[in-house]
Amino acid sequence: MDHLLPVEILEAGHAFPQALAACGDLDALLRLKGAYVGREGSHAARLMELLKGAPKEQKRDLGAAINALKQQWEEGLKARQAELEAAKKNLNALASSWDPSLPPPVPARGALHPLNRLMDRLVEVFRPLGFHVEEGPEIETEAHNFDGLNIPEDHPAKASSDTFYLAAHPELLLRTHTSPVQVRTLLRVAPSLERHGGIRFLAPGRVYRKDEIDPTHSPMFHQVEGMLVGHDIGMQHLKGTLEYALRALFGPHTEIRLRPSYFPFVEPGCEVDVSCPLCDAKGCRVCKGSGWVEILGAGLLHPNVLRYAGIDPEEWSGWAFGMGVERMAMMLSQTPDLRLFFENDQRFLKAMGGLD
Repeated sequence: MDHLLPVEILEAGHAFPQALAACGDLDALLRLKGAYVGREGSHAARLMELLKGAPKEQKRDLGAAINALKQQWEEGLKARQAELEAAKKNLNALASSWDPSLPPPVPARGALHPLNRLMDRLVEVFRPLGFHVEEGPEIETEAHNFDGLNIPEDHPAKASSDTFYLAAHPELLLRTHTSPVQVRTLLRVAPSLERHGGIRFLAPGRVYRKDEIDPTHSPMFHQVEGMLVGHDIGMQHLKGTLEYALRALFGPHTEIRLRPSYFPFVEPGCEVDVSCPLCDAKGCRVCKGSGWVEILGAGLLHPNVLRYAGIDPEEWSGWAFGMGVERMAMMLSQTPDLRLFFENDQRFLKAMGGLD
């Protein structure tokens, strides 16, 4: 049955035992697991795509070959995990036997995490434009997380398969974006909006979604969102602001482009791309040869978002944007695996000092 499998998959299967033995710690094993049996981009995922497109008469034999190979990988990973956990336990037991006569170790000098530094950098870029920072709770209500953002009842994000709800309090959840901060802020400032002539602010912070951990996904990640509300605000103000900010981040020759897209809380909405800063838009692995990299989503505020906060959309208008901090950090540092930012490897964190 092996003859039904692609050559590259067979080669990966032959290389698996050696790669498994080379995993010296649980972090390395987790990366190997993602490469072989992860949800996206793994060998197993490619095999399932192959099975879907296979002729009907081959599906039975091909399915059996795929299941046998996946079982071999999963059993090997499970056994190696048990070995590494046992070795780690023994090492911890040895480390606990310390010599009190030795001088104490010199404490390492601490520093902000690379993701926090990047969020601070984003905030500083917008400060000259009059933006300040607003914060909100990470445990949110459905009203702030969904209803106030014009997200309909049948939207997939409202399903428990996508969002972390609290079992003891079903009406509460871990926020899926920092947009609830925008809802809370608009509700708070609505009565005094005219006196201040509008508002502009950023909402950085942690957010949570039910994603499997792999090289590009995590159930916890970070966002920076921005909002501006004023009189006669249009797409030209959004484009000009983002052009200024992204040039401050990536260099004065950076170009941006806006592509139409849909988000429930903006109308019209757009995806914003920047000319690839790693290859000067000539084409590379990061931009997939196109010269452009998608960096954030944005658009003009939907009138329903303003109405929810008690703001008249006939008198006021505005825009909002949101970007993923990890995505930008991975691009700036050319880091291939999102998990490296959360594994606390001191060598990696030290190397990331170049982010700012």
